[in-house]
Amino acid sequence: MIPDNMECVIGDYVVVSFKNRMLVGVIISFEDCVLKDIDLKYVDSKLCLPSINFLLVNFIKWVGFYNVIPMGLMLKMVFGGVVNIRFLNKLIYNVKHSVTFDDIPINLSSEQNDAYNKIIKNIFQYSVIVLDGETGSGKTEVYCAVIKTLLKYDKCVQILILLPEIVLTVQLMKRINYYFSAFNPVEWHSNLTTTQRRNNWLKIVYGDTAIIVGARSALFLPYKNLKMIIIDEEQESSFKQDYGAIYNARNMSIVLAKQANIPVILSSATPSLETMYNIYKKQYYHVVISKRFGDAHLPDIKIVDMRQSALVNKWLSNDLYNEIVKTVNEGKQVMLFLNRRGYARLVLCKKCGFKINCPNCYTWLVEHKQKKMLLCHYCNYYCVFPKICGNCLNESSMISFGVGIEKVAEEIQKLISNAKIALISSDMTAKCINDVIEKILNQEINIIIGTQIIAKGHNFPRLTLVGIIDADLGLGNSDLRAAEKTYQLLHQVAGRSGRFQEKGNVILQTYDADNPLMQSLLLYDRKLFYELEMRSRHITNMPPYVRLIALIITGKMELEVGDVAKNIVNNLVKYFTVCKSVEILGPVSAPIGFINNNYRYRILIKVNDNMLIQKLLSKYKEYYKRFSNITLTIDVDPINFM
Repeated sequence: MIPDNMECVIGDYVVVSFKNRMLVGVIISFEDCVLKDIDLKYVDSKLCLPSINFLLVNFIKWVGFYNVIPMGLMLKMVFGGVVNIRFLNKLIYNVKHSVTFDDIPINLSSEQNDAYNKIIKNIFQYSVIVLDGETGSGKTEVYCAVIKTLLKYDKCVQILILLPEIVLTVQLMKRINYYFSAFNPVEWHSNLTTTQRRNNWLKIVYGDTAIIVGARSALFLPYKNLKMIIIDEEQESSFKQDYGAIYNARNMSIVLAKQANIPVILSSATPSLETMYNIYKKQYYHVVISKRFGDAHLPDIKIVDMRQSALVNKWLSNDLYNEIVKTVNEGKQVMLFLNRRGYARLVLCKKCGFKINCPNCYTWLVEHKQKKMLLCHYCNYYCVFPKICGNCLNESSMISFGVGIEKVAEEIQKLISNAKIALISSDMTAKCINDVIEKILNQEINIIIGTQIIAKGHNFPRLTLVGIIDADLGLGNSDLRAAEKTYQLLHQVAGRSGRFQEKGNVILQTYDADNPLMQSLLLYDRKLFYELEMRSRHITNMPPYVRLIALIITGKMELEVGDVAKNIVNNLVKYFTVCKSVEILGPVSAPIGFINNNYRYRILIKVNDNMLIQKLLSKYKEYYKRFSNITLTIDVDPINFM
C-alpha cells in the first residue's frame, strides 16, 4: 500500500518489506480493491531514480505474458544487476555530458548511398527495415550513416545496437567511437565490471549516452529516449535466450519498436527464413546491397568431394592442403573452419570399444588436450585422460577419435613448418579472443583455426583463403533449422575471405557435394536455397508458417517425468479437441534425454500465428511449481530442439 504522505506513479522504484527483509520493487499497476485475510504492508520508501516509463512497463508485461516469464524475472533484466538494496547509496548520477557534434564524414558507395536513402525515409515511425547486404558490403557504414542522420535531427535520442556475440563488441565500438565519441557510446554485456555496469546503466537511465551497443538483455533497460533499434546479424540463434527468462531478443525488439512507434533495422547477409517470409508478405521493408564495398569481389568457391578426392589425412584434402601452403608462402592469411571445439569428439578403448561417457549426461566426453582434460559440453563435468580402460582394464588402450579444432592445429603445425597458428573458439574468454584478433591484424598469425565464433563480424585484410573442413557437420541433427543454420554459417564463413583488394578463395570439403545447399553456396544462388527450404517448411507445416511452443519436462526419476509429460499431453488434447488450429506432438524423450542428472521429455505444440495459448500454459507452469522433483520449462518460438 502507498502511505498517504507519499506520491507514487506507475514505474516508480520503491523499497518494500518482504519476509523480514527489504527489497526493491517497481510499481506496475494500482489496484483499488480489498483483499481478505491478507496483511498488506506499506511501501517503505521511494528511490530517487527516474520512473520507468509507461511504455517499458507495458512492454515487459507483454513479453512476460507472451513468453510465460514471471514479472520478477522481467524486472531483474530492467534492473540490470544494478538496482540492489545493498548498493542504493551508489545509484547517484550527475548528468555532465554536453554534446558537440563532430561531423566526421561517412564515405558510402553509390549502392550504399541508395540503401541509406531508402532507410531514412522510414526512420521517424514504426517500420521493420531489413538491411540485406552481402558479406563485406559495408552494412555497418550504412547504419552508422542512418544513426548520424537521426542524431543530427535530435541530439537527445538513444539508439540501441544489439549484437549476437560479446566478442563482436570491441570492433564495433571502435567504429562507433570513431564517428560518435561525442555522444558517449556505452556497452552492455555480461563482461562488464560491477562499476562499469552501474555507470553505464545510470547513463542510459539519465539519457547521458546516445548509442548503446549490447547483448540481448540490453533490450530491457530503462532508456530515457529510445528512438531506434538495430539488430546486427539478425539471423543468429544467439539472440534467443534459452535459460531463465526464455525469449528471442530479435522478435521482442520488433514488438518494442511497434509499441514505441520507432524503426528497427534487421541487418544480415543471410536473413532468417522468418525474416524472408515477412519480406514476402510485405510486412518488412527490404533494402538490398548486392556488391562488396570498394574493389572487393566475392571469393571463388570450390567444392571438394571427400569421397573422390585424394586426401592428406581423414579430414584434409590435397586441394585444401596445397592452397594452404601456397597462401602461407605468399605471406597471406588462411582461415580454417571446423565447428567442433576441443581436440577429439570422444575417447574410446581400441581393445574393447568402450567409450567414455559423462556420468551426468547421455553424451560422450570431449577431449580438450590444451586443458589436459575430458569435458562434457552440456554440464561441464571434467576428468583427466584415463591411462587404463574402465571396462577391460587394458593399459594404454585409450585413444582419441574424431577431430576438433585443436587436432586440426596440431596436424597443420606438423605439415607446415612456417605455420603461425591461432585458435578461436567459445572456450576462450572475450579478452583472449580480442588479443588473438589483434595479433591477426598485426600479421603475427598466418593460419586462424576456429569454430562458428569466427564466422561473423571480423575483417582481416590479408585473409585470402578460407577452408571449411567439414561442411556437413551441422546437417546431421534433429533441428528443423539445421539446413538453414548450416547455409547461413557456411556463407558467413566463406565471406571472411577476400574482403579487401586481395582476391579470395574458399575450399569447401563435403561428403555430399550434390546437396542443393552446397550447390547454392557454390553458385551464390541464395534464392534457390531459400525457395527449397521454404517449400520444405510449408509441406511439413513448420515455421514460418506456424508458431511452435516447446514444453520441456525434467526430473530425477525417468518414469515420473514420462508420466507427467503424458498427463500434460492428455490434458492439452482434451482442451483442444475441437480446435483444428492446434496440434500436439509428443511426448518423447529429448534427443539428449539425460543432462546434468535430470531426465528430459519434450512436447511440441503447433499453433496458428494468431493463436495465443500462453494463459493456459502459465497455469500449468504455476501448478508444477509446487513439485520439487519436476520442472516444467516453456519455450515459446524455440530455436534449440535438443
